[in-house]
Amino acid sequence: MKITSFNILADTFIDFNNPQKYYPNIDKKLLRMRNRFDKLIKYIHGDIILLQEVTPWIRRRLYNTFNLHYIILPLSTHISKTESCGNLTLIKKNIFNKINHKTIYFNNNAFGITSADNIDIYNIHLNYVSNNIRKKELNFITSTFNPNKKIIIGGDFNSNDTNLHTTLNKFKINIKKKSTYLCEKPMIDYIYTYGFKNVKGYIDNTITNKNCYTNTLKKYGSDHHPVYVTVS
Repeated sequence: MKITSFNILADTFIDFNNPQKYYPNIDKKLLRMRNRFDKLIKYIHGDIILLQEVTPWIRRRLYNTFNLHYIILPLSTHISKTESCGNLTLIKKNIFNKINHKTIYFNNNAFGITSADNIDIYNIHLNYVSNNIRKKELNFITSTFNPNKKIIIGGDFNSNDTNLHTTLNKFKINIKKKSTYLCEKPMIDYIYTYGFKNVKGYIDNTITNKNCYTNTLKKYGSDHHPVYVTVS
């Protein structure tokens, strides 16, 4: 079974009045989701797909693309200054018998939990400002874990801080550490698994340092790279 996690960069988090501040030398048109979606869709595949920074517009586009083959679960949302935006989970049809979905909240942040037969799937996007808040969020999330079930937890952790990730030290990850956010060194996107016999993961990242910012957006349609894991 293949799992994908991908932060797809919502327009609502881009300051289009001053895009060069965080996205130097990138054409403003390239940053618009309507011009990036066809790039993104090439990397959104698998049996279980965990997406972060999904807006209602993106959700509708995904529904039109995947509705015949996937169950698209409710958007776990937080409210930005301009529109709702959050985590969206897609599951391929006919691989599970029973699927239930709920959203849990910690302060103003929302996290999706999908129970699919004997697997609990967590789609998360931790706080982007404070590592202390991220730790509290992750402690809250792990307090809901059922150790009698298999667990998948993936998303944007917004940090590679060791003290944060030791919260999940009972879980196994087999992903080589490559940069998943533009051209910076820290890895911030992860998939952790628990209860599976075989786990193998990788990050799609073929961008070199030369013109890295521009080439990442052009190839992947996001400032993050997709993370993939296969489990059995």
